[in-house]
Amino acid sequence: MRGRNSMDQPLVHKSLSQFIADQLRRGIWNRDIQFGERLLESELAERFEVSRSSVREALMILEHEGLVKSKTRKGTYVTEFSAEDRQEILELRTLLETYAFKRALPRLEEKHIEDLEKILERMKVKTTEKNWSDLFDLDMQFHHYIVKVCGNSRLISIYDSIHVQIRTFLAHLDQYYSSHESFYEEHRELLDALLTRDSNIIDKAVRQHIEYVEEQLLNL
Repeated sequence: MRGRNSMDQPLVHKSLSQFIADQLRRGIWNRDIQFGERLLESELAERFEVSRSSVREALMILEHEGLVKSKTRKGTYVTEFSAEDRQEILELRTLLETYAFKRALPRLEEKHIEDLEKILERMKVKTTEKNWSDLFDLDMQFHHYIVKVCGNSRLISIYDSIHVQIRTFLAHLDQYYSSHESFYEEHRELLDALLTRDSNIIDKAVRQHIEYVEEQLLNL
């Protein structure tokens, strides 16, 4: 683990274990913590000035999300996702999102469109700042928002279970995009497809977007 960085943030009003989990997750996303890296309870307890039990609880949160793995008598390590892992998760994402986008159509109201436009506006600002981490966060907000609009609680629950892992994959995608602007334009096209309210156009747009991401991630 590297020296002081974006993970070192002031404590906020949430449980210590959740705060630590949030900071470690962000460290993985920012690549301050590497895949396969060992996370020592004693080191983290000293770093965050908390008890080892709080660190242990934080690591359990991340393990539930699939971001770390505990190995008996060896410790806890950041998960190294295989090509097969990535393919399975991205295939599931394609199935869930193509269905969710189409199911969201009759439920899509003006307020939803306005909210999605606001996400795209923030994304456009981040293209000028050349900030991939914030762009990837907004990417997940955009997709997750539409999934929520679909109104299928079980689908949303399944999507939530892979949401963190998808965001983790995106952290390694910056090298494959020709520009920050092209990343924004892809999402502009997705919203434009939604606005047509044509399920075939939407299905094609979602598949093209995710398949491009899948192609790059499987080559990591």
